[in-house]
Amino acid sequence: MYDVITVADTILKIAKSQDKKLTPMQLVKLTYIAHGWSFVFYDRGLFSNRIEAWQYGPVAPDLYHVTKNYGRSAIPLGDIGDVEDIEVSPEDHALLVEVFNAYGHLDGISLSRLTHKVGTPWKQVYNPNERRIRIPDHLIAQHYRELASANLCTAKFSF
Repeated sequence: MYDVITVADTILKIAKSQDKKLTPMQLVKLTYIAHGWSFVFYDRGLFSNRIEAWQYGPVAPDLYHVTKNYGRSAIPLGDIGDVEDIEVSPEDHALLVEVFNAYGHLDGISLSRLTHKVGTPWKQVYNPNERRIRIPDHLIAQHYRELASANLCTAKFSF
């Protein structure tokens, strides 16, 4: 397993290699989604950092705090390291590329809507009157496995 920052850094480098920019919200959601799909394909998550149910969906606070200074603006490509300097395994890199290719065209609000649907881990635990509610990995794994078994997993994810 990696730190969530390592996974997010890889996603940013994938975006940079395609000359695309991401907002912090997009990055947070894409990192979460990749973590979920990792349970389907590798029977493990990508990172062990805490994921919480916030108003706009699941958030890894460690990643949020590192990117919040960009606000709603895209993270400048110049702030992203060398795209050749990847710190995840080739297998995990392949998954992150597939996740980016499948979801990276969506804006932050659209990605947030995906994570708010009925039956999602966020929907199961979110309470607007409480803060710092953890979303357990077993709920994330179960949800993405259900997506895959319902044939919502595209052929792009079969590697």
